[in-house]
Amino acid sequence: MSTELEKLRKEIEDIDNQILELLHRRLKVSAKIGEIKRRTGKEVTDAKREEYVKTYWLEKARYLGIPESMVNLILPILFSYSKLYQISPGKKKKVVIVGYGGMSRSLTSLLTLAGHNVVITGRNPKKAESLSRQFNAVFMEPEQALNWGEYIILALSPSAVDYISSLLSKVPQGKVVMDIFSSKVGTFKQLEEMSVKNRFKFVSTHPLFGPILYPVGERIAIIPSSTSGDITEIVEFWRDVGLQPVVTTVEEHEKAMAIVQVLTHFFILGLNKAIPSLQKELEISDNHLKELQTTNFREVSKIISRVNELYQVVIEIQKSNPYAYKAREIGIMKLKQVKDELGE
Repeated sequence: MSTELEKLRKEIEDIDNQILELLHRRLKVSAKIGEIKRRTGKEVTDAKREEYVKTYWLEKARYLGIPESMVNLILPILFSYSKLYQISPGKKKKVVIVGYGGMSRSLTSLLTLAGHNVVITGRNPKKAESLSRQFNAVFMEPEQALNWGEYIILALSPSAVDYISSLLSKVPQGKVVMDIFSSKVGTFKQLEEMSVKNRFKFVSTHPLFGPILYPVGERIAIIPSSTSGDITEIVEFWRDVGLQPVVTTVEEHEKAMAIVQVLTHFFILGLNKAIPSLQKELEISDNHLKELQTTNFREVSKIISRVNELYQVVIEIQKSNPYAYKAREIGIMKLKQVKDELGE
C-alpha cells in the first residue's frame, strides 16, 4: 500500500512539474504579447479575449469532468499574472507619491513593478520611509522630492487642503501634478488655480479601484485642466503601467460617480444597518446566519466589509458629489416603488 501511495505521489510531482513549466512558458508568451500591445497602442486588458479564453476553458473543463468552480477560481489569477508580465513601460519617469495610505501603496506597487523611479514623501517621514522600503522605492523630504520628480501624485485626502496648498507653492515650474481625489468639485478648481499661479501642469486623475496591490487592468479617469497642455504623454504613462485610461471632464466624472459610487454606496450603507437590525428582529444568531448564507449574500457581505474599510472616503463622496442628493432621492423613490409592487 505504501509503495503504491508513493508511486502515485511521484506521479503527482511529475504532473506538478509539467504544470509549472507550462505556466512559465505561458507567462513568457504573455510578456511577448505585451511588447506587441505596446507597439500597437493596445490596452493591456482585452475583455473580448478574456471572455473567449474563459468560454474555451469552461467547455474543455466540462468535457474533461473538471468542476466549473475550479476554472472560475484559477482563471482570474491567471489573467492577473499574465497582465503583470505584459507591463512594458516606455521612458522611465521620476514619480513622487505624496502620502503613504492604501492608495499610495497600491500605486507604488504598480509603478515600481513597471520600472519607474519612485519616491515617497509626506508629513510623516517614518510612514513614508516605511512604505518606500516595502517596494524598493526611495524616501525624500518633501521639498527635495518636488525638485527631483517629474510627476507629482497627491495621494492624499481633500481634507489635507492646507498641507496641499503649502506643498504646491513649492512645486517648480513645468512639473506635472496629479491628484487622485474621488470627488472633483471644489478641489479641481482649487488645484487648477494653484497651477496657474505657480506655473505647474495640473492633470486630475481618479483611480477607479480601491487600495489593492498591483491593480493591473483596472481603469483610471483622467481629467485635463486649463494648464494640462497635451495629455498624450500622461495617457500613455498610465497605459504603459497596465491601467486603462478614460479621458473625461469634471461634470461627466461627477455624474458617473453619482451612479457608480454615491447610489451604490448609499444602498450598501443601508444594507449594513438593515441586516443586523432584521437579524435581531427575527432572532437569528450569527452562526445560524453564516450556516445558511447563500453565495450572493456572501459576496454582498464582502462588498459591505470593503465599504466599511473605506467608510470615511465613502462619506466624503456622499457629502461632496453635487449630484448625491438627487441620487439618494431617486434611490429611495425606486426602493419604495419596488416595495409597493411587492405588496404586503
